[in-house]
Amino acid sequence: ITTRTTLGKNERKNLETCITVQVHQRDTSEDLLKKQVKDPSDFEWMKQCRFYWSNERDTVIISICDVDFEYSYEYLGVKERLVITPLTDICYVTLSQALGMFLGGAPAGPAGTGKTETTKDLGSTLGKYVVVF
Repeated sequence: ITTRTTLGKNERKNLETCITVQVHQRDTSEDLLKKQVKDPSDFEWMKQCRFYWSNERDTVIISICDVDFEYSYEYLGVKERLVITPLTDICYVTLSQALGMFLGGAPAGPAGTGKTETTKDLGSTLGKYVVVF
């Protein structure tokens, strides 16, 4: 293993993002094992953001619950990701269900609690450019 003493701004942000995603994947795997989830139709598995390659469509499909999205390949640069908490997962499920029904979502709550950032992070996960106004 090679250790670098200095990282550029983008390299550091990219590494932080990889670590953030990896920690969430580790926590999710531990939770699924603890709950003894064995069936792929179990809600505990279905509610996770899952990425599949579709040979038929020749693209990545992102599944959240029973809603499938085609990855949009919008290059967003090196972006930081949110730390994904159980509340973030609930927001992802709720917003994805609304999008699947061709509706919108309006997270509500006190100022500074991450509603806008959660919505933007879901957009980033789907490869979509999100504009907040």
